[in-house]
Amino acid sequence: MDDLAALEREAIGALGLPADAEVWDAHTHLGRDRDGHHLDPADLVGDLDAAGIACACAFPADEPGADGAFTAANAAVLAAARRFAGRIVPFCRVDPTGDWAPALARAAAGGARGLKLHPVAQRFALDHPGSVGAADEAARRGWPVLVHAGYGARPIAAALAALLEQVPDVRLILAHGGRGDFRAVREVALAHPAVGFDTALAHLPDLVSIPPDRLAFGSDRPYGEHASALHLVGLAARVAGWGPAEVRGVAGGNLRAWLGP
Repeated sequence: MDDLAALEREAIGALGLPADAEVWDAHTHLGRDRDGHHLDPADLVGDLDAAGIACACAFPADEPGADGAFTAANAAVLAAARRFAGRIVPFCRVDPTGDWAPALARAAAGGARGLKLHPVAQRFALDHPGSVGAADEAARRGWPVLVHAGYGARPIAAALAALLEQVPDVRLILAHGGRGDFRAVREVALAHPAVGFDTALAHLPDLVSIPPDRLAFGSDRPYGEHASALHLVGLAARVAGWGPAEVRGVAGGNLRAWLGP
């Protein structure tokens, strides 16, 4: 673990960030996924400390619970954000094919600041009426919506375009750099100023073709880890020739702006 922490600190140093710059992680999961991956809040904050990362957005793993509405999992993320104030930004997770509106409202009342949608795990299309409704409600609240857009995702560009046609002002963050359907997704995304990507487990050639003001650093903990995630962003910065301001944006500035006040 000490060696990994050293690699993470080295990776942050290689980004060339000014001393006062902050790295924020856009993509972490808390709880236990159906596949057994697990991360608890104290371990997440320990990871952030080891890597020198200021803060992380966190949302439930794929554990919808007995009610199928992520009630307990959302509550656990909100409790973690209260326990580690300033280190965890809570996102809620809903299944838009179910009774998503009460779940989202409960999370909002508890302090949620964003929404996670996972079309693969919950088996829905982005243009499903529930997806559109949840995205519209998130936009009304000023929340970003982080959407799984890689690893097992069906081609999503057409559904993404349909969603954006109906909710044009929603702030979307497409996970994993849109990996898997990237070329088509990139064309749709770049036509909408409020659509960005996170870098979690993304493909380097894809990242360097995305304008850096559309990117936010992400790790995908516990599936990914910070050393590799930071090295990927450092490589992209060198290959694409990002300047210091652009690196600062990808490292954390863009995400903080997307989260709003």
